[in-house]
Amino acid sequence: MKTLGVGIPTYNRYDLLEPNLRKYYSDFRDSRIYIVDNGNQIVSPIDGITILQNDTNIGVGASWNQLCGLIFQEYEYALILNDDIYLGKTTTQVMALVERKRARFIRATQDWCAFVLHKSVYQEVGPFDECFYPAYYEDKSYEYRMKLSGIPTLKHPELNPLVYQSSKTLEKEPSILEAAKKNKKLYISMWGGEPGKEKLKQPIK
Repeated sequence: MKTLGVGIPTYNRYDLLEPNLRKYYSDFRDSRIYIVDNGNQIVSPIDGITILQNDTNIGVGASWNQLCGLIFQEYEYALILNDDIYLGKTTTQVMALVERKRARFIRATQDWCAFVLHKSVYQEVGPFDECFYPAYYEDKSYEYRMKLSGIPTLKHPELNPLVYQSSKTLEKEPSILEAAKKNKKLYISMWGGEPGKEKLKQPIK
């Protein structure tokens, strides 16, 4: 099995992703890059990059599941990136960090804008919760589920992007903020408390 596949979901900020694709093609020359296009923004094929286009926005959790489902057919690790960042690392550098830390999960210190997930974690914990639609709290739910499974979650500055732009999707579509409020309530009802104050070992859905 190959080592690292790269996945990037995009909804309404392909304008920020497109300038970085040439750099990513060079950075990850030893990895296949997959893009989930939830906004029908990509109008022509891109050499060396697999594009999955959805008729509607399936949301972040479902996009991560779609990417992991493809990546783990061929690769041991999935590197998932936001569309509004530029990581500035190569496959070799990412894998050197993973091997040095002997980690099955590592993310950037800021948030889940960049994270590496081992296939075995995805198999043990299961897919991301797609009920947190279209975005927000799917990451926090997965991190808590990893904790319940006894899987260490590592934050490391070497996965912090060279270019970090937070919430650019929200900037372009402020209505998504209402989803964040709704998903916070869902998280609390699902796990018995907000992140860091969960009381339940099994989710209520």
